[in-house]
Amino acid sequence: MPSAKQRWLILVSALVIVGFQVGLFYAMQRFQSRKPDFASLYQAGRKLDHQRFPSLIDRFPSLKSVEYSVQIDGHDFDSDNLHPPYEMLIYASLALLKFRISYLVWWAFNLGCLFLCMFILWFHAPKLQSSYPYLLIIVATFFPVLVSMVQGQNSVLLLAFLTLCFGSFEKNHDFRAGFALAMGMFKFVIVIPLAFWLILERRWRSLAGFLCGCVALFFVALWLVRMEGIFSYLGLLTGFGRKAPEQPGTEGIMPNLRGLLHLVGSGVVPEIWIAAITLLASIALLIWVDLRLSQYKNMSLRFATQVLLACMISYHLYPHDSAVLVLPFLLLLNHALEDAAGKTFRIAVLTCTICAYLVPFVAGLYVGMPVIGATSLALMIFARSEALKNPVMSTAHARS
Repeated sequence: MPSAKQRWLILVSALVIVGFQVGLFYAMQRFQSRKPDFASLYQAGRKLDHQRFPSLIDRFPSLKSVEYSVQIDGHDFDSDNLHPPYEMLIYASLALLKFRISYLVWWAFNLGCLFLCMFILWFHAPKLQSSYPYLLIIVATFFPVLVSMVQGQNSVLLLAFLTLCFGSFEKNHDFRAGFALAMGMFKFVIVIPLAFWLILERRWRSLAGFLCGCVALFFVALWLVRMEGIFSYLGLLTGFGRKAPEQPGTEGIMPNLRGLLHLVGSGVVPEIWIAAITLLASIALLIWVDLRLSQYKNMSLRFATQVLLACMISYHLYPHDSAVLVLPFLLLLNHALEDAAGKTFRIAVLTCTICAYLVPFVAGLYVGMPVIGATSLALMIFARSEALKNPVMSTAHARS
């Protein structure tokens, strides 16, 4: 447990973060030229409330007022229908509040999730404990975390579920770990590669927890949108095979393999070639990382490597999505400060972490995000190498 001095420093850091976030919130309210992403999510939740719960809307007529909608030039703001039906439960609940209030509530909830992550990691990152008060501020001002908070996205919530998953693994609560992972399926492009890792490691209890969580989410979606809504969403996903949902030209700010390859090849080779090379490179990277999986011993290194791998091979990874990189960065930093860590690994982790934190603020989005992608790829490579230096792990636990 932290000493009395550390508790005071952590409390002061938390207050500094809250103060900064409050100032940022009101600055965005006053000076932001466009509506945050949360506005379209709020509209999607409001639409669901009116379609699925008309009796509730009739009982509280104020829910039909302008204050409970987002409008531009007298017209309703477009709703975001790209999120899974079970995730809509969050925004349908928030849409029962006025937009300004729900935006503030969601912002505060995300900040609470961020503090929860740091609280969990306290017990699993002992080498970072002496620097925790300052680390809190650094994490809260990590560029992708700020983007996620400002835009009202769900990436910090995913970070919380991944942290809960890691903490459960560390305590040998495998079923709980799998269930926590399933709760992050609203970002299935990141979660599915991690579920594949559960199969490769023969973590059957974790896989059972994951499947139970997925079944629970399916019934939530069934209750909210019925089978017609589920089939409609699946049809929407299949359409992405013909046309990607993002605006053309924005792929270069994705801090993953797709973004890095697009940054290099855009305008040089056809888009179909870039897509094919991205697919082949993702498969090759997956095989290269997981081929010697049975030889990885340290759970922190294994989990950090898998999260980095999942982010790198995910087809869609927007700047706010990379907020989840906080977890592997901190786990690798903790390992780098241990006596057993190699000197090369220690230098690489510190250099990559500093670059990933500073460059987006200095050079902007279109340079900073590729740097975060490149440093994440480098960290994954070094983490794999470091993990292989440890003795072979017992397969008994991996198969439990």
